[in-house]
Amino acid sequence: MTEFDPTLPRREFLRQLGLLAGGAAVLGGSAWSGNGIAADARNYIKPYFFLEMDGANLGSIKSFEGGFARGEVISLAAQPGTMAKKQIGPYRYEPIGMECDLPLAKPIYDWVSANLSGKFQRKNGAVITASYDFKEKSRLQFNQALISEIGFPALDASSKEPAYLALKLVPDMAAPLAGSDARINVDLGDRKNQIGLASNFRLSIAGLDCNRVNRVEPFTVKSVLRQDKTGNFRDTATHATGLEIPNLSFSLPEAEAGGFYAWFQDMVIKGNSGDNNERQGTLEFMSRDMKTPLLTVRFANLGIFGFTPDKSDSRADNPIKRIRIDLYCEQISLA
Repeated sequence: MTEFDPTLPRREFLRQLGLLAGGAAVLGGSAWSGNGIAADARNYIKPYFFLEMDGANLGSIKSFEGGFARGEVISLAAQPGTMAKKQIGPYRYEPIGMECDLPLAKPIYDWVSANLSGKFQRKNGAVITASYDFKEKSRLQFNQALISEIGFPALDASSKEPAYLALKLVPDMAAPLAGSDARINVDLGDRKNQIGLASNFRLSIAGLDCNRVNRVEPFTVKSVLRQDKTGNFRDTATHATGLEIPNLSFSLPEAEAGGFYAWFQDMVIKGNSGDNNERQGTLEFMSRDMKTPLLTVRFANLGIFGFTPDKSDSRADNPIKRIRIDLYCEQISLA
């Protein structure tokens, strides 16, 4: 596969792909379905999706969407009694969303870790759609992509679903391409036993007992992005300027929540909310045998602001009342 220079202007990138001279040739004349797979009446088996970055295949991903261009519709001022004139203005590429298996491939882990530390790196790559026999059928090529969102899934002790890390990428340039039909050299191994479950997790907060936490709510770290219009090609340049750090919320039985209630009373009711009252924590996504962390998330400067019991209802089947704990967080990183 041809490598693309990360410094290429958008027009040159599209010219090399052939999209300025007619995209049908690049797409091979194939009709495209909603999930980006070239339509093929013979293909009734679920496809595989792979992430390629900087020329290396990083393994399979669960799903992907987006990455196509979208134009901005501009309404021009109209004279009284006339219809407003509309035209197409600048365009942008929709974010590329994907769900990644745990544990993460090292290049993805390093990229996510750098982003969480405020080092916003741009990457080139592609999302490849392959047939059941691992032959490349299509690819979504992207250039100069920034991570815009890192989504951590909901964790629940009763769940039997796999846990995936959700990423959103904002590319400066992207293009759908026909596949080479070459076989992808990848060993999926025993994926069932490698992928962690949403029920296998371990939450730790300094000085508090979290052994009975049964659910952690999903949370997403978002990059603060700025888009600038550039050049005469009706395009935009995207820049990351910071991070939006989400809250951490989880639930545990009321009988086990005494330590959190004391913390809540101290920080919220009594107003002792200085740095010395904040705590540090970790969330570990564990292997199926609960022996190996697949991903460890660190929380810096946690502060409690919510202590909310379940609704009291005499008709409830479950006699165990639970408490929802809400914490703010100043920084999230990967261990």
